[in-house]
Amino acid sequence: MLRKIMTSLMALTIAFSIQATASAGGSDYTFTMTGGSGSTGDSFTAAAMLDNVGADIQGWSLGVCVDPAALTVDGAASGADTATSNDGDTPDFDQIGVFTTGATQGVVLCFVGCSVVGIVSDFEMMTMDVTIAGSSATTISFCDTNGTPPVSTVVVSGGASIPPTQNSGSVDVINPNQITASSSTAVLGGPASTTVSLVNVTMPAIDGVQANMTYDPSIGMLTGIAPDFAFEFWAIQDPTTTPGFIVFGGIADTGGDGTLDNLIPAAATTALFTVGWQTMAEGSMANDFVDGQGTPAQDNAVWAGQAFLDQPTLVGGTLTVVNFNPFVRGDCNNDSVVNIADGINLINYLFQMGPEPDCDDACDSNDDGALDASDAIYCFNYRFLDGPAPMAPFPGADLDPTPGDGLGCNGDADDL
Repeated sequence: MLRKIMTSLMALTIAFSIQATASAGGSDYTFTMTGGSGSTGDSFTAAAMLDNVGADIQGWSLGVCVDPAALTVDGAASGADTATSNDGDTPDFDQIGVFTTGATQGVVLCFVGCSVVGIVSDFEMMTMDVTIAGSSATTISFCDTNGTPPVSTVVVSGGASIPPTQNSGSVDVINPNQITASSSTAVLGGPASTTVSLVNVTMPAIDGVQANMTYDPSIGMLTGIAPDFAFEFWAIQDPTTTPGFIVFGGIADTGGDGTLDNLIPAAATTALFTVGWQTMAEGSMANDFVDGQGTPAQDNAVWAGQAFLDQPTLVGGTLTVVNFNPFVRGDCNNDSVVNIADGINLINYLFQMGPEPDCDDACDSNDDGALDASDAIYCFNYRFLDGPAPMAPFPGADLDPTPGDGLGCNGDADDL
C-alpha cells in the first residue's frame, strides 16, 4: 500500500515539476475552464473544473494560461471542492502559483491514500481572479508552460499521470469604444435625422473611420448626408448601388501639410456624420452597423496611423415613425396660448354643447386620459392660483409622451 502511495506521489511530483507521462484513458478525465465577459477594466473569477467518469484520482497538477495583454491575473485560490476533498478537510498538499501569464496548482489529496476523487462532475479545482485589460475577445486555456520548471496539466490515477481532455474558457470583451447611431421618434410625413458618432474611451486619436449603416427606404427615404466632423476627405458609396446601406468612409487628416493636427480626439464622443430622412410610413427603422458592405466591400473600422485598431462595439439606433400630431398641453382652443379661454372652451364643450376641440389631448391639462371639469379647473389654477403647469408637452409643441389613452389630436393615430 505504501509503495502504491509513494508511486502516486512520485508521478504527481514529476507532473508538477517536469512534464506529463502519456497514458491511456485521458478521455475519462476532463478539465474545463470557465470564462467571463465584461468591459475593459472589469474583473471576474474563472474556475478550473473537473469531470471524472473513470478511475479514482489521487491528485492532479494543472497550468492555466492567459494572454497578459488581454487579461491581468490578480490572484488564484483553491476551489471550493478542493478545499474539502480530503474527507471534508483540505488536501495534504495544495500548492498554488500565480504568474503574469496565468496560474498553476498541484494537489495530493492524502499522503497515505485516505482520500480520492471518484466519479464527479463540475468539481471546482482552482479559481483565478482576472481583470480585463484588452478590448477584444480572448481565452483562458490549460497549458504546460507556467512555472520553473513548467507545470504539466495531468491527473494522477493508479500511480500514472494522465493528460485530461482540456476545454478552454471564452472571455467576451465588450469594447468600451463604440460606433453609435442615435435613436429618435419622428412624425409621419416629416423630416428626421440619425447621427453616427464615435465614442473613444481607450483608443488614441483616430485618423480615419469606416461605417456601414442599414436603413429601410420604405420608412425613411434618404435625403442627404452631412459630416459633423471636419474630415479632410470623406465619401459615401453611391446609394443606388448599396440599397438599404450607407457605406461611409472618412479621413480626418490626410497629412498634406506635413502635420496630423486634425484627428478625431481620444477620450471624447465625436459626432461623425448625420443622415437626413423623409419619413414615408409608420413603423420602426433599424440603423444597425453591418460588416462587408459596399463595392468594394468594407467593414466598420477605425485606425490610428497605419494600424487598424480593434473594432469598436457597434451600437445601432432606431428611428420610430408615428402618426401623431404635436400639440401644446392646455391649449384647448388651439390658438398657441394657454390662458383662461382654454378652460372656458372646454367647459363650453362639456356642458354647453359647444364645438368639439380639434385636439382632445391638448385639452387634457392634467394628462389623466379623460376630458372633464378637472382639466378646466387645472388650467384656471395654473393661470390664477399658482397651480402646477400643464403636463408635457408644455410650453412648446411636441408629441404626446403618454400615447394609447384614446385621446388623440386632430385625427392622428391616438384619436379613437
